[in-house]
Amino acid sequence: MLIKYALLIRAFIQAFFILWVKFPRYTREQKLEAIRTWSDQTLQLMGVAVRVVATHPLEEVPHLVVANHVSWLDVLVIQSLHPSVFVAKREVGQWPVVGTIAKACGVVFVDRGSPSSAKKMVDDVANALHHGYRVAGFPEGTSSEGHAVSLFHANLFEAAIHRQVHVQPIALRYVDPHTGALCLTPAFVGEMGFLESLHRIMKARAMTVDVHLGSCISSEGHSRRTLAHLSHRSVCQQLEQLTTATASSN
Repeated sequence: MLIKYALLIRAFIQAFFILWVKFPRYTREQKLEAIRTWSDQTLQLMGVAVRVVATHPLEEVPHLVVANHVSWLDVLVIQSLHPSVFVAKREVGQWPVVGTIAKACGVVFVDRGSPSSAKKMVDDVANALHHGYRVAGFPEGTSSEGHAVSLFHANLFEAAIHRQVHVQPIALRYVDPHTGALCLTPAFVGEMGFLESLHRIMKARAMTVDVHLGSCISSEGHSRRTLAHLSHRSVCQQLEQLTTATASSN
């Protein structure tokens, strides 16, 4: 346990070194690759294995990625597959260590209770898409244990419509690698704080996160509400497929 924490502390120190020493000299592609590598290595030291179980690849062109939300680990999972500019609630910026890293990585923060903050988020996301970045977010606006997917808020999809980019819905499901049963350890729910969640994950045994990459949805001809509805339906179907596949293999 102490060894895992020591390795995690080293990983955070490495993150600060990359962000403040190497990033100023890196090209955009080098920055994204550094984020991908760091995320992958950090998941490994925390005992989280990523297993992609669908055939639809992440697009290389700028687009919006949306997923169901279970844990702050979700960000590392998506970053390990293909780095993105993330949208996160304002409180994340206040988390110890992680908040500082998030700000340095260009995370777009939003206060969901503020219309002006939501508008700025849409503008910032549209700007990131315009400059060729992939943007990822969790339209549920909250996290869950992973059994089901709450309705998607529509604000995030406005940026995709504005820039006329595709939306790729993906589903995440954390499971016990031995039994295939849903793993609740990563669930960041209720009044749980970040440090409490981190300790819970660090002391747990290995887990696997199954990632289902859905087919892309064109934003052309859609309102933000219809695009949110189609994306939500896709993620729900993908999560059901993950559950069924796990059940049939055990």
